[in-house]
Amino acid sequence: MPPEPTHRRSLVKAAVVGGVAVGAVGVAVRLDPSSRPDDDLAPGGALELSADSGSDVKSLEVRLDDTMLRRSSQARWSTRALPTSVHSMVAVTWQGESTAEVSVRSKVAGQWGQWAVLPTLDDHPDPTDAEDTAVNGTHLRWVGPAEGVQVQVSGVRPEALTLVLLHPAPRPEDELDEVPASLVAGRSTAARQGEPVPRPAIRTRKQWGATESWRDGSPRYNSTIEQLHVHHSASGNDYAPADVPAIIRGFYRYHTQNLGWSDIAYNFLVDKYGRLWEGRAGGVTKPVRGAHTLGFNATSAGVAAIGNYEVAGPSKKMLGALADLAAWKLDQYGRKPRGKITVRSEGSDRYAAGAMATLRIIDGHRDTNDTACPGKLLYARLDDVRSEAHRIVKRYRSSTPKVRATRRPEVTGRSRPGKPLKLDPGAYEPSGAKVSVQWRRDGKAVSGATGLRYRCTEADLGSEITALVRATSPGAEPTQDVVSAGRVTTPVKVVPSARSRRGRVRVLVDFVPPRGLAVTPTGRVSIKVGSRTKTVPLRDGKVRTTLGKRRPMRPGQRRVVVTYTGDRSCNPSQRETTVEIVS
Repeated sequence: MPPEPTHRRSLVKAAVVGGVAVGAVGVAVRLDPSSRPDDDLAPGGALELSADSGSDVKSLEVRLDDTMLRRSSQARWSTRALPTSVHSMVAVTWQGESTAEVSVRSKVAGQWGQWAVLPTLDDHPDPTDAEDTAVNGTHLRWVGPAEGVQVQVSGVRPEALTLVLLHPAPRPEDELDEVPASLVAGRSTAARQGEPVPRPAIRTRKQWGATESWRDGSPRYNSTIEQLHVHHSASGNDYAPADVPAIIRGFYRYHTQNLGWSDIAYNFLVDKYGRLWEGRAGGVTKPVRGAHTLGFNATSAGVAAIGNYEVAGPSKKMLGALADLAAWKLDQYGRKPRGKITVRSEGSDRYAAGAMATLRIIDGHRDTNDTACPGKLLYARLDDVRSEAHRIVKRYRSSTPKVRATRRPEVTGRSRPGKPLKLDPGAYEPSGAKVSVQWRRDGKAVSGATGLRYRCTEADLGSEITALVRATSPGAEPTQDVVSAGRVTTPVKVVPSARSRRGRVRVLVDFVPPRGLAVTPTGRVSIKVGSRTKTVPLRDGKVRTTLGKRRPMRPGQRRVVVTYTGDRSCNPSQRETTVEIVS
């Protein structure tokens, strides 16, 4: 019996509690029963995603019933490897409460990745809220363009278990990192003592491409903002700047059409590049009620850090943006970023309804709910966010003058051994402020490097080079800025060769660094011969491997494509050659 995928604008708010399927059942999708995890996808043999009318976010829901899940042990089930049309985000939903652990792995660029646990989504409307539903699920994981998925469930299988696949199509405007000032919700201005903290730059819903018809009802507003709750999306960290708008479109689609919420849960989002994004509709300057922190949405705002900060540390740019946001938002309501406050719970898994909780004004989601969010590595840096937000508020509210930058410092040049970097130290008020410079390698001062020029050396390979610029003036609070020149890397020449015997292809790949540079590339290399692909690690800076050992290739000429993914010191590279396969 074939699986039952659904193509729906989620009707979860009309779902019947008690195990009744959520959403309408669509047409069956044919799957090739003989396909194996390493098979190429056959036309017509894949689960096909489709988009609602007027949308470019493709989606598919597949009920994981007994025809899809096979028991592999007493309390473990798994699907077989499922070929799909292109998808880039995956989650699993169910009805009611569940302690089951759900894991997935994805097929990307012809290779199956490692199994990854999908954390349970603990961001929720309050239990008495009209937008609360019986549908629960995992966080939505970003995997990039994938053509296969496999699901594993451990524990007690929940009701109405459903696989959700999404593909927010990339748009040309997603590539635009710098945007016209007219499209940005606000920009920071120079500090003027005694004035409110200005709004930081916040990219709008229009910029990330919100389909406003997906929202259900009008925004609702709190009477005040007492806290800022920090979350993480647990969606993965391997994303580029241009991926972010699509990722947010995916969150929005999942929250509204799969979970049945009235809008995206968070008031704001921040990416690892330090860019802030408007979340829930209603106006960034207003106390919009979100659906991010179960039991504590009525007096707070929520911001989600895009990524999984249980396994990776937040960037400095992300932490800085969080501090900018916290200083501005909390300053509107007279809240102290380093302070505490006692608030009333509306009912969470840590604080019963009516309980009074004393919490940090800037807190992590785990402080209010039984969750690992926002990840241990981001949670450990919240004191840094509080301190920086305090400094920002003090800079505006204090009567002590401060040296301020009228033009920020900037580094130009190529971060490559033997190449020079040049620092423009910027401009400052009051005029005559003294500027000092210290170049740093991975945060540590480079001895003697205090000028406006710095020449990268072999010792810098793999390290981030920054310049610490400090401006001082008598009677004023000094200011400093850290400007990054990026990580120092070098190109390497990929030299492939291939020969064939009895349908097998022996591929040899050497890597040649620039003359005079002693560097041994590490990492992995993808080798494609015709339709066959193999990924192997480098050993001593070389690759020696054979394709076709178990399944010899047919005679004929084949293109050999060698793709090196790069490492901390060496840039990615690709090279092609050909081989004549003989039997």
